[in-house]
Amino acid sequence: MTVSTGSPLHPVGQLSPLSPANPLSPVVRLAMVVPRTLGAAYAGLLLTLAPSHTDLLFAWTMSPVTATLIGAGYAGSCAMLWLCAARARQWAQARVSVLSSSLFMLLMLAAILLDRGTLHLTGGQLFAVLAAYGWLGFHLLAPLSGAVGLGVQRFGAAGRSVSRTAPRPGPMPWWVALPTVSSGFFLAVLGGLLFASPGWAARNWPWTAGQLDIRVLAAFALTFGIAMLMTVRDRELQRVRHGMVALVVTGLLGLAGLLRYADQVRWGSVGASGVVAVLMLLLGLGMSGLGLSVVLPQALPPTTRRNASPTAPIAPPVAPSVAPSGALGGPESGAGNPA
Repeated sequence: MTVSTGSPLHPVGQLSPLSPANPLSPVVRLAMVVPRTLGAAYAGLLLTLAPSHTDLLFAWTMSPVTATLIGAGYAGSCAMLWLCAARARQWAQARVSVLSSSLFMLLMLAAILLDRGTLHLTGGQLFAVLAAYGWLGFHLLAPLSGAVGLGVQRFGAAGRSVSRTAPRPGPMPWWVALPTVSSGFFLAVLGGLLFASPGWAARNWPWTAGQLDIRVLAAFALTFGIAMLMTVRDRELQRVRHGMVALVVTGLLGLAGLLRYADQVRWGSVGASGVVAVLMLLLGLGMSGLGLSVVLPQALPPTTRRNASPTAPIAPPVAPSVAPSGALGGPESGAGNPA
């Protein structure tokens, strides 16, 4: 039995129980989520455990303070992507994680190409040179694999299996949306400015840092900001718990890294206070988001989206009558039949 949009059986803005969900494509999982999880795990572990040996082990040389902060960002990304790979079954559950990681990969590729002279491409310890070429190759391939994965998700069988009129939850409460939008906008603007003009920031940074270091930190800030704005658009905190975990891990490990190498930080500078404030912001937003995702309902009331023609009359919210005998296959095919 075919039910038109707006039928009393399935009100506008709600899916039929038999409507197919939009599954996460295996191509997205294998070509995007899994490789990025492994790459983030490599960077997070190496920069967190051996931040003083980037000249020997990593793609470029940086100060231990910078290494711990970048390692914290990658550790948070690894946690987010691992949870996404292990738990997400539907595209809606992975959308923010996958799209934000794709944005970060593009920003990282741009940063690498703009400051490629900083990489150990022309000389250095053997492992560092191999790491530099591997780092460059990984980020060159990431946009290609991302385009394939997102294309399959959008136009493949998984993307076609769900109706384009699937409902969205209603808007978040203002007291949740306002701080999320404000923080996301702040981080996105801050990250964009630092990414576009890293030279001035590097000269005034509270510890020794190069332009590539500033651009990578800016890429994390910009990505976190855009992800927060996407969270408000997605309208459901349950779906973005992966990202909340990333904020908590990044904030905690970043603060721990600053304390670990506190003697290398110029604490009297404005920049040091700003870095601490950003890390505290990430930690606070992540923890509050995880808490609210438990307290708030799993999904807010769906919005009503009328897809019928403008001239079509809207059926009143009354119980439907049984179809006449012989219509739609007989009296047993009335509106009370949930099939």
